[in-house]
Amino acid sequence: MKKSWLKEIARDLLALGSIPFYFLVVIRAIIGKYELFINQMVIAAIAIFILYFVIKGSNLHIARSIPIVVFTSLFYNEMLFAVFAVLVWVLLLVSAFYINRKVGFVIRGLIIGVISSLVGYYGALFM
Repeated sequence: MKKSWLKEIARDLLALGSIPFYFLVVIRAIIGKYELFINQMVIAAIAIFILYFVIKGSNLHIARSIPIVVFTSLFYNEMLFAVFAVLVWVLLLVSAFYINRKVGFVIRGLIIGVISSLVGYYGALFM
């Protein structure tokens, strides 16, 4: 019973890097007309999509979660939110290992997430 409960929480945390959640955040920003944030998220999503074909065998839930944490933290510009978002992200990372993700799979997801966040951040500056 305990292990199934922990696995369920782990899957829920990984869902924070899911495609529906990613675009839920983007669509909410579109409604609020936050152009810089929208551009950062969309550019990062495009970078993730492209990098997926370059860096094979990666955890895209982790890759998508990084821009979400980075850009929402920058958007809110509030230390409490940033600390909470990073804490949830660390738990997401732990969850990926807990549900038996291979280390290389996770690391490649981290690489895609970091690169796409950088591309999204700097790419949005030129729009």
